[in-house]
Amino acid sequence: HPHPGDVPLPENHLYYGAVEGLEDPPEVPPKLASQRKFLCRGSILGLHAVREAVEQAGVDLTGLPPERKALFIGSGDFTRVSYLDFYQMLKSQAGPGWKKPEYDVLNEAALHQVNPFFLLEGLTNNLFSYLSALYEIMGTNGSMSSLSSCGSQALESCERAIRWGEAEIGLVVGCGSWIDDYMRFELDGLGVLSRAQNGAGSYRPFDRRRDGFFPAEGAAVLILEAADAARERGARPLGRILGTGNFQEVSSPDHLAIPSKSIPRACRSAMNGAEIPPEELAFILPHGSGTRKGDQSELRGLKDYLGEAGGRVPLAGWKPYTGHMGSASDIGELILGLCALDEGVLPPTPGFGQSDREFTELNIPGAECQVGGKAFLSLSHGLGGQSSATLISAP
Repeated sequence: HPHPGDVPLPENHLYYGAVEGLEDPPEVPPKLASQRKFLCRGSILGLHAVREAVEQAGVDLTGLPPERKALFIGSGDFTRVSYLDFYQMLKSQAGPGWKKPEYDVLNEAALHQVNPFFLLEGLTNNLFSYLSALYEIMGTNGSMSSLSSCGSQALESCERAIRWGEAEIGLVVGCGSWIDDYMRFELDGLGVLSRAQNGAGSYRPFDRRRDGFFPAEGAAVLILEAADAARERGARPLGRILGTGNFQEVSSPDHLAIPSKSIPRACRSAMNGAEIPPEELAFILPHGSGTRKGDQSELRGLKDYLGEAGGRVPLAGWKPYTGHMGSASDIGELILGLCALDEGVLPPTPGFGQSDREFTELNIPGAECQVGGKAFLSLSHGLGGQSSATLISAP
């Protein structure tokens, strides 16, 4: 993990976790063309995912009243935080010895080498503004940026808006890119990245040998609609949201640990009123960051919540399949979970071989397995004690 801008990366490393073929945003009306330059990498991926979701749902968003459409986005994208253009410009003026540059020369160089809109490029709600204009969304809304769990927080907010009748249809977007040099440098400084001593197999949530995750990028989108409205237009729903839960708890000065008490609280909140006991869940998708402390805290919380059902309900951590995509992982894993629920087959946690002795009674399959049940629980956590849970059932 080199210092940004100083050491060139191996060529093959540049493609690790990167999504290829989606470098530019989709074609948009001319009135929005000027705003395209403000979209960061995660926002561009988000636009592509929204277009796919709208096409798959078969919904005409332009035919609905603007005030009856909801939009909630979890971005958490820090692609432009580094703004290495400044570094390159300063380096070119300071020379090899990093001498003090002349201010008038430095100012002139900045005018030509640094994008004057750099501040706008770094705003986390650029995609929110863009999508609002593109689909004329003027209803209840929110743009969130709280790292890993803001995708599921956006989902909870949108689901509540639909349930309370504040909107007829809602877009939920999770997007982010954690693969640029600066972001990887920051994550490495936190000590959450895997050392990759065993190549691709090094990212192994819940395994006793775990040492962190691989960063990646991506976007995932869900379209929410009231069940009766979906039936009326002949839609084919993928699933149903039965419950959500979001809790914040800070019980330790160690911001990398997840307070174990907030996890069962989030699970109980999501399961409350669904009339599904934990032992009847088809499976649970924990956050599974693969860090020593994070996985330990999460499994302790799940062990507390499941009780005797801990040995029956299978757990699977799927982030190694895509890399950790930040806010996009929340929504992405819900979509993959719906596929697993539909097929009745649960893919295993990649790289998992043996758990810590404390968690041997938990059911963490090491191979693909058949699953039953009509619903699954998905968890997500963020730095500083955020815990989120979402209960999803078949349509």
